Parts: sequence; structure tokens; C-alpha cells
Amino acid sequence: MALNFRNYIVLFFCLLLAALSSPASADTTASLAGEAPAIGIGLEISHGDYGAGADATLVALPLRLFFSGYGRMDATLEVPLLFLSSRADSGVVVTTSGGFGRGRAAGRGSTAATTAATVRETGVGDINATAGWTLVEDGEKTPRIRPTISVKLPTGNLDRGLGTGTYEAGPGFSISKWIGKVQVFGEGAYIFQDSEPNYPGRNYASYLGGAGIQATDRLFVSLFVKGSSARAQGADSQAEGRLKVNFIQSRRIAWEMYGSAGFTDASPDIGGGIMMTYQF
Repeated sequence: MALNFRNYIVLFFCLLLAALSSPASADTTASLAGEAPAIGIGLEISHGDYGAGADATLVALPLRLFFSGYGRMDATLEVPLLFLSSRADSGVVVTTSGGFGRGRAAGRGSTAATTAATVRETGVGDINATAGWTLVEDGEKTPRIRPTISVKLPTGNLDRGLGTGTYEAGPGFSISKWIGKVQVFGEGAYIFQDSEPNYPGRNYASYLGGAGIQATDRLFVSLFVKGSSARAQGADSQAEGRLKVNFIQSRRIAWEMYGSAGFTDASPDIGGGIMMTYQF
């Protein structure tokens, strides 16, 4: 797309970073007491063939910073370190810390020798940032409604499969409601994306929806599906199911663990992860 689109993305990202300097907690760490910034460090592992016999394994070490701005605003910034192993010339690229697409001229000019080879890459992936504002709080008759806007910067190397090489940005929303000890929740967004010669990106819609139960004062268990429409020309949509457990260890420390199973070629066949969040 035009260079102006990229300029707008970079400008918004800079403004978002400026907003992050305000102290408080984001929605992601709302279960921890108090209002203070938090940091999360995690480990995520996924594996899949991605419709290309890719035999790809991704190990991600995401670093997440959680903030809130003024009033009901909050923001999240994620910088992932990636370790990618895949079959040579499969053309897989990391679209998120746990998703894949196809690009890099997949399969072009391959031979039996190169097809059998395995390529290993390491580096920083694409940086993601999301800002939200709680428009309506969860009440007796109303759900919590939170409009959002998200940005992705192409800091991951496309030639090495560590990112898409494209800028992304778009609006979204999340909605949730507590019914006794059960919480139902959903998210949706429409993302605008530019394109690269080796990654024909396209605009896409993403979604998440499910429910969870507050099993104890410290333990929350949820089951949900997440995915998106196709993110590149000729690619499949993404869809996976996740079982997640959130555990509050103390006033400052919380843990998050999940296991996942993919339903489409663009999603990992199997995956899982763990993250520790520390609130300052």
C-alpha cells in the first residue's frame, strides 16, 4: 500500500508509547490487586505442518508490558523473541507469536535436497501494541464494553520467516459479563494491512470468544476459540481452541498457562504456553 499508510502506523505507535508512561494496570492483569504497571515474561511452543509439510516448530519468549493511561484507558505492548525451525522452502512466516502464514515465495525452485533440509532462525518478531478504553463497566444489567485499537510493526525479518514484513492497524472491541462465578467474553477486530512482494498481505477480521469459571479465589479456568479470516492472498483462515488457567500466587505475582489445538492449516496443530506476570 502507499507509504502514507505506514507513516500513520508509525505515528500512532509513537503516540501509544507516550501514553504508556502513565501508571496503572491493564485489563489483562485486572485480577491482581491495585493499580500499577505490570510486566509479563512467557514461554510459548507450537508445532504444525501448515498445509505445506513445513514440520515447523516455533518457540516464542514474549515480553509484555501492561499499563493504563488516564481514567479507564489501558494499553499492552508485546515484544517477542522467536526461535523458528521449519523445512527449507516451506515459506512459512510467523504472523503472531503463535500463528503462521505462507510467504517468501513458498516452494519456488525447490528440489528434493532443499525440501528435506531444516532451517533454524532466531530473532525478534513483530512488535504488537493495543490500547483500550472501558466505555461501559460490568454492572447488574450491562456487560463490560471496551473499544480497542491495535498496531503491529514489522520488526520481524520476513526473509527469515520471523515476521510478515507488513504494517497492521485497526479498531476492535471486547465485551464480557460476569454471571455468578461464570464469565462469558468475546473480542473482535478489523485489521488493515499493507502488502509485500513476498507476503501478499490483506485486510482481515479477528475474533475470540468463550467462557470461564472462577473455581476458587485464586483460580480461573476458561475455554475459548480464537482466529481470523485469511491474512494473505491464497492463505487459509486461522482458528484454534484454547484451554487456559489463570492462577494468582500473591498480591504481585500471577501465572497463566494454556494448551491449544488448531483447526485450520494456518494454525498450529498443537501448542501451549506459560506466562508469569509481576505487578509493580
